[in-house]
Parts: sequence; C-alpha cells; structure tokens
Amino acid sequence: MTDIPEHLLARSRERRAALGLGGGDAGGGAPTPPAGSAASPEPGGVPAVPAAATVAVPEVVEPVRPDPPYVAASKARPRVPIFVAPVLAMLPVFAFIYWGSLTPKPVAADPVLVEGAAVYADNCAACHMPDGSGGVGRPLNEVVRTFPNEADQIDWVTKGDIGRPTGQPYGVDRVVHGDGYAANMPAFATTLTAEQIAAVVHYERVEFGGESATATTVAGSGTTPTTTK
Repeated sequence: MTDIPEHLLARSRERRAALGLGGGDAGGGAPTPPAGSAASPEPGGVPAVPAAATVAVPEVVEPVRPDPPYVAASKARPRVPIFVAPVLAMLPVFAFIYWGSLTPKPVAADPVLVEGAAVYADNCAACHMPDGSGGVGRPLNEVVRTFPNEADQIDWVTKGDIGRPTGQPYGVDRVVHGDGYAANMPAFATTLTAEQIAAVVHYERVEFGGESATATTVAGSGTTPTTTK
C-alpha cells in the first residue's frame, strides 16, 4: 500500500475544515451505506419507493371443443355440385309435365245420356228406383233382353199399356200386369217429346241394361221414332 505524504493529508484536513465538513482522515468521508439498507430520503423528506416488480401472467388458452356428431356428419357429407342446382330446380316442372301426360283427358259427356238421366230422374225413378232395381215397376237390368230392338222399347214407353189387355205379351217375354207387377205403365207421349223418350230409353239401356254407349241406336243416330197418341 502506498503511503500518502503528511503534507497532503494536512492540506486535505484544512480544506475540509474550511468547507465545514469536519475533520477526518483523507480516506474518510461519508460512509457508504451497507448494501440492502433503506435508500436515503429524497430532498424534502419523502423516502423513495422502489418500483414494484412486474409479475408475468400466463395467457390462458381454451381447448378446442370437438364438433357435435351431427355437425361433423354435415361437414363430412359430400356437397351437391353447383351445376346440379338448375336440374334440381326444374324437377317439379318435369314432374308436372310427366303427370299431365299420364292423366287421361276428360271425355265429353254424351249429351243424349245426360238428357236421358235427367228425364229418368223426373219421370221414371219413382217406379223403377233411381238405380233401376225396380219397385212397383219392373227392374230394368234385363231391358235389353226384353227389347232387343230399341224401337220396340220406345214404342212401349210412348204408348204405355193403354188398350193392352192383361196377360198380353209385350217385348219378348213380358206380359202386361204379370209376374206380380200391378202398376200401370203410363203413356209418355203427351208429357215428353219424342227426343226425350228416345234419350231416356237410350239411358236405360246403357246405364241398367249394359248396352254400349257407342252402339248405333235410335237415340244415338238422331232419328226420331214415330209416336202414336
């Protein structure tokens, strides 16, 4: 260690004394506060507050939740190609056209049958029943066999049983007032026109007797039978 000359130490003490710092050796001076001691107060008497240490907060990462089964199935399902969309949109139109091609076109009703049905309901159904099954009048299911010739049936409806004695045959195998049918067959010559009589006879033969509606008949041919009043 190097010794400091005495005259330098004396000069240092004098200088310190002049400054009012008190005595002490050259190596003296303000003692250094030990490490870890409290910091000296700031001017004004407020002690310095050491800065608080920053604590790092770890970031919380939520786990990824798996998709529900129906969502996963939807994502895995193959998608319809975009070019198929117009075809799918036109399917109802194609179905309607196809259905229309299969539906049979309505056939215009035979005007003679329509007129005959109306005449029968107003004048004949009371005795022969609406379905032709017979009541006080004979059933009409064998009318074609009884009158193979339609003109004979028209004559019977026109004249009725006026002047025909009981038991007299009419048609092929029928007799007036026979087989338990006591009701008189009225003559319709004065209440119906010839066209109406032809129409109702044609209706009875088709609807109850099973004759073809397209068969050439007096009613269908447009001819008018001769009537006798």
